[in-house]
Amino acid sequence: MYILQYLFVNLGRLFQPKEEKFINQVNMENNEREIINNICDEQNFEELLLEITSMIKNNKLNKILNDIENDNRLSKELKKSIYADFFEYVTEINKSYISCMKKIFCLGAEKAINKIKEKNNMKGSSNMSIKTSVMIADDNVHICKFIQASLNKHDDIEVLGVANTDEDEIKMIEELKPEIVITDLVRNHKYTGLDIIKNYFEKKSPVKFLVISADRKQDVIKDGLEVAGYIEKSFSFDYELIYNELIRIKKQIIDEKYNNWDKKYHTLEHIDLYSVFDEDERATLNKLGIEIKNRKYTEYEFELIMMELGYYMKIDEDDLDVVETLKSTRKYIADKGVTKEEFDKIINKIDGFNFL
Repeated sequence: MYILQYLFVNLGRLFQPKEEKFINQVNMENNEREIINNICDEQNFEELLLEITSMIKNNKLNKILNDIENDNRLSKELKKSIYADFFEYVTEINKSYISCMKKIFCLGAEKAINKIKEKNNMKGSSNMSIKTSVMIADDNVHICKFIQASLNKHDDIEVLGVANTDEDEIKMIEELKPEIVITDLVRNHKYTGLDIIKNYFEKKSPVKFLVISADRKQDVIKDGLEVAGYIEKSFSFDYELIYNELIRIKKQIIDEKYNNWDKKYHTLEHIDLYSVFDEDERATLNKLGIEIKNRKYTEYEFELIMMELGYYMKIDEDDLDVVETLKSTRKYIADKGVTKEEFDKIINKIDGFNFL
């Protein structure tokens, strides 16, 4: 009984939309597609389905099953037969759900890789997704050459440029936008390099600074000023330490970006759906069991709503299960009193969203 209740997800709210709204599939190389498919196959979509099911507060099937269980007019044999039919039907429905989720997962991965490729092509490097972009700033020309020669040995490091003056350092940071600046502190017997770091620190700039100095960190860095890394020069200075620090800082940058995205995606409420949809559109959504409340939504909540509308799904005409599910969805929409025009109006409104 409980297995049936837990497995079942509201009938009809399946993920496929009308064909003309499907997202075009991204052109992928075969090896990339194989990697995505392999990763997709490793995901526990059954567990995800259970999690989605647990979010449904009013599952009408639960009431039907409970009514059958409590109906003394039905024999045990008849109840057993009904339960068996239900279980078979729900199993088929769940297979369709899992198939849809896998397609959504793969499509999302393909889109992400495509975006990365587009970004890399704009920067003129096909390997930018794995490279760490750095620039070197030091008034000692020879030290700059030593550092650059050491870093050029590593394929995952891209040296964007070298600055030997304060003015060049600032100009190159603004124009080249490196992830990390390798910099000294003292120039012309003044801590002008430190002044540049303080300036970007106060502006809360995303650029990270790796300091290489003969001074001890505690003697120079004060007043809560933070740098991503600090290497003290010595007579037997090992330039490979710079590379190791760059890799550590790169990981820190990636972690920060993920944490910022995760906060925005799951926690930050910034999507005002209530003001986007008019009263008639909200009424249409209510008919489909989707209540738009007068509050802001997170991106995660918004995507759940889109999934219920079937907005992200791409039809595979050769997949009979998907095609049949689409027919069921259309029938469900019609049974709820929602016309094709009303549903299309909702989808067209979503196409015009620009808050993501």
